[in-house]
Amino acid sequence: MKRLFILLSLCCGLFAKDSFANCSENNEQCAEIGRWDFSIAIGAGVATNPVRGGDNVPLVILPYINYYGDKFFFDNTTAGYTFIEQKKFDVSLITQLNTEQAYFERFHPSNILVKNSFTGESSNPIITPEPDGSNPPNGGDSDNDNGVTGDGNDSNNDKEEPEPNEPAETISLDTISKRDWALDGGILAHWYFENSAKLTLVLLHDVTNTYQGYHGHLDYSFVIPIQTDNPSRLKVKLGAEYKDKHLVDYYYGISLKDSQSQHHLYQGKATVNPYVGIAFNYKLNSNWQLKFSARHTWLGTGIKDSPLVDQSSSSNIFIGGLYEF
Repeated sequence: MKRLFILLSLCCGLFAKDSFANCSENNEQCAEIGRWDFSIAIGAGVATNPVRGGDNVPLVILPYINYYGDKFFFDNTTAGYTFIEQKKFDVSLITQLNTEQAYFERFHPSNILVKNSFTGESSNPIITPEPDGSNPPNGGDSDNDNGVTGDGNDSNNDKEEPEPNEPAETISLDTISKRDWALDGGILAHWYFENSAKLTLVLLHDVTNTYQGYHGHLDYSFVIPIQTDNPSRLKVKLGAEYKDKHLVDYYYGISLKDSQSQHHLYQGKATVNPYVGIAFNYKLNSNWQLKFSARHTWLGTGIKDSPLVDQSSSSNIFIGGLYEF
């Protein structure tokens, strides 16, 4: 009895099931209360990785597992409990794996259990730091005395100054210290409007004390009417992610643990990542749907300026068939 659209990485699902309070019995997007749903998508796609040395993730076979109870729900890597439910809005408590880690580890669940739109987000749902030059060895400078290149000396200093053109040589996914997994918890809220339009707010905090920060996103989604013989749906989403400085610094900052070169040191800063997504599904028969989705996220300067990031945006795209058991 609820409408549930939950965060990605690295990316939000554009085709999460609708609530019974807001849809008719014949709506194919409605979730049945008290039943586990299993489906699998087969097709072709890719999710890009903006981290230097990180591989893009091919999207070929993507499983979905979800359950919607009267109050409790589970959607792939997210679990939640709805404690306020009205006709025009609902509010839930949720917990989920932080999707930022998916950029640093190929077999993170967020790279396999992708949300219904195949857009993550990551993700998101997922991302954030700032220019090498904007942080001359000051910021963490209370630590500078422990001296990784202190006075000694000229050879190191010479090596770092005159070579700004060199790509972040030693800074890549393979050379930095390990980033740990984190579990987030927080609030998911929806406001519903006419014609299946919806405003979604998510605020999440690190409950495992890994990066000791918070993040969230705000987006507006709406359905564009299309005329086809079979049930179909075209949905657009516009929004922005916010990552606080603690999250950005933990994942994208460069400290002495990552590099012995002062030239590469970088302290992450809070950032906003705007994004746009589109998704289309076309029902072929009682079990199969044709699915297409794409999402593009522009990285804010807090992430984009990190020596660890070599792209100014991230995106994903998928086309294929979805089989519902």
